[in-house]
Amino acid sequence: MAETTARALYDFDGDPDNGELSFRGGDVLAIIALDIGDGWWEARNDLGHQGLVPEAYLQISEEPPEPSFPPPPPPMSTPPVGGDYPDDPRASQYSTGTTSTTNGYNSQYQNTPADIGGGDYPVGGGFTTQQSTDEWDEDEWEEDDDHSSTSTDRGTSQELHLQGQGNFGLSTAKREPKQISPSGDMSKYGTVKKSFNRFSHFAKAGGEAFMMSQVQNENVSENDVITITETADGPVWPLPTDTFTCEVASPKKESKLKGLKSYIAYQITPSFSNIQVSRRYKHFDWLHERLEEKFACVPIPPLPDKALSVGIGSISTTGMKKGRYEDDFITERMHLLQLWINRIVRHPLISRSDVFHHFLTCTNEKKWKEGKRKAEKDEYTGGKFFLLLRTPVAQLEERDVDKTMETFCKFVKGMDDNVKGLITVMNENRKKHLGPYKREYQKIGQSFKNLATTFNLDNSSFSGRLTAAIDYTGDTYNQIGDMFEKQPRADLDPVLDVLYEYKGILSTFPDVLKIHEGAVGRAKECKKEQDEGKMSESDVQKVVNKADIITYGTMAQMSHFQAERVQDYKAMMQKYLKEQIQFYRNITQQLEETLVKFEDA
Repeated sequence: MAETTARALYDFDGDPDNGELSFRGGDVLAIIALDIGDGWWEARNDLGHQGLVPEAYLQISEEPPEPSFPPPPPPMSTPPVGGDYPDDPRASQYSTGTTSTTNGYNSQYQNTPADIGGGDYPVGGGFTTQQSTDEWDEDEWEEDDDHSSTSTDRGTSQELHLQGQGNFGLSTAKREPKQISPSGDMSKYGTVKKSFNRFSHFAKAGGEAFMMSQVQNENVSENDVITITETADGPVWPLPTDTFTCEVASPKKESKLKGLKSYIAYQITPSFSNIQVSRRYKHFDWLHERLEEKFACVPIPPLPDKALSVGIGSISTTGMKKGRYEDDFITERMHLLQLWINRIVRHPLISRSDVFHHFLTCTNEKKWKEGKRKAEKDEYTGGKFFLLLRTPVAQLEERDVDKTMETFCKFVKGMDDNVKGLITVMNENRKKHLGPYKREYQKIGQSFKNLATTFNLDNSSFSGRLTAAIDYTGDTYNQIGDMFEKQPRADLDPVLDVLYEYKGILSTFPDVLKIHEGAVGRAKECKKEQDEGKMSESDVQKVVNKADIITYGTMAQMSHFQAERVQDYKAMMQKYLKEQIQFYRNITQQLEETLVKFEDA
């Protein structure tokens, strides 16, 4: 019987440390085993090397056909699209190059709906939001979240753990490839699914029905009602009654498939329970997806990418992607996940949501699956989320709303540009600290030490002290060079953390604003139909009232964003300036101590 072979449809760069075999499109591989699971096979190339290969990248053939290379499945080879964001994997979500006036104000962003993903967005191997979650078995959707392939074929879970660290049937995150800018900078945050479009999801998940009063909120529990209040600074969300913190710590490498596949589990501990749960990256990704679908008018901060390339902090500056299990990579990703959790914990709606508390507290596998299904069947997602809002009774003035939204759109666009500019400047300054600044000071130091070496040839009694003082000066400047190298950890890195985080948040705002723009535009269309005698005044008023609810929700989120921004940037600037002051004080102290050496020289 002829050996089973398969032709590679796409290039695949495997991780040898994780037992994966690399190949190029058109290569013919001998298939050793088809029952590895989770969409993986074992294969051998013509050099005799064996390893794991993603099933989705291969085509079985007894007689290899002529290769045909269609675009590979996302995320490994899907190029980002977008206008003003060449270095940001979220660029494909929107373009800022054109404007729209559908609702009376110039939108700074254009929606890129299902022209990218075709409407329904795929999850796993083609599942869409229009399908019932009962149509698939959770265990069949388990895939490793830490291997470099992102195969979407179904497999069977072979190992389960309690405490949240097992294979909970979560589909693998769909990621876009990391793009590095010419300057070597990168975005540390990247979880915005290219095929997920909030406005499209809003319309399909009850948005139109909400606007046209085809769904009611008679069954909304009083506990689920979100009351928006009007203040001097605009509408605001209800303040949380109980605040808490959450720690992400103790990353642990675990494995499955008899050790063939590995992943990292992080220990999550909320302060309200102090009970530790273990979560993999895919659990964070599942939570992110649920929050994005649930809270239609809240920009959900992107997660850090699964793999980090050139950037800041402990990330490599060699231009090569860090290994998934290197200590510095694991530490950096844990730090970024901590920042993400901190942001979620501080949001007055998300922090008290059932799905977030399920993520933070569930330690039992069976209850996890039950809670997972419940969250995925949440009735109040998309447009129906606005059924939960209880807003002030006063009707909003159309002209005031248009002016407010136009100003905020300009603010978001301007801040986005400013944040990117600061990231570029701060990264350039950081590189100078690590390289040129350190070298220049150490050149000065070495020059002084060379001079002292020459002066040391003179053994006269009146020369020795001066020689020692000059040699000490050389050591001082060498130490100052080392201080410059270490300083970014204290001042620049915290600033860059905030800037990267806000770059991610700002990238998600256009979709939220697009929902509001669509709702207001729909209300204006209905007013036009009233003028044409196609709709009654009472029906139009109902649509206007629903548009007001969406406006109140959007403005409440705008108020929350601005309040968070003021708090975050105040803390960022205070820390930066304090660290800068302390840094130059330390340099001054070193120089003053050196100067004393010359008093008796």
